[in-house]
Amino acid sequence: NDRIRLGHLGCGDRSGGHVHMVQLAARQTPVETVAVCDLWSLARERRAAQVEKVFGAKPKAYQHYEDMLARPDIDGVMIATADFQHAQHCAAVVRAGKDCYCEKPFANSLKDAKEARAAAKASKQVVQIGTQHRTQPYPVAVRELIRAGRIGRVVKISQEWDVNMQRWRGRAAV
Repeated sequence: NDRIRLGHLGCGDRSGGHVHMVQLAARQTPVETVAVCDLWSLARERRAAQVEKVFGAKPKAYQHYEDMLARPDIDGVMIATADFQHAQHCAAVVRAGKDCYCEKPFANSLKDAKEARAAAKASKQVVQIGTQHRTQPYPVAVRELIRAGRIGRVVKISQEWDVNMQRWRGRAAV
């Protein structure tokens, strides 16, 4: 078709960023979100409302991902489920013949990682795992400084990211 049609699997806070990513991509590429999926109805309805506001069309909302993946008109799926589900969902998406963008961490067990990797390698699907800032200008500049040998021999790297707000809302500080 002439448009890339996406589904969003997992409708928590992170998926809001995925909708924004699609919105930005839509400025240059014919892409749209046509489906959202989450077990929790409140999250599912909230994300569907955001998609409708951004794209002007209400997406089909699914409670179970198997139903969403059965749609032949979905080209790709963006996964923002719980961390321990990423690899399993990625394997299911790829087996359904859809491209996949998956949040990190990719897997919590080697078994799940190997299963998802095998599914991706056996398919023609494109799979991308989120990398959070690794291609932003500042880490790229640091990488180039290191590669050029301008800072000497590197023996340890430590990175912090201060978001200047409560990182995990609702959780007690440790």
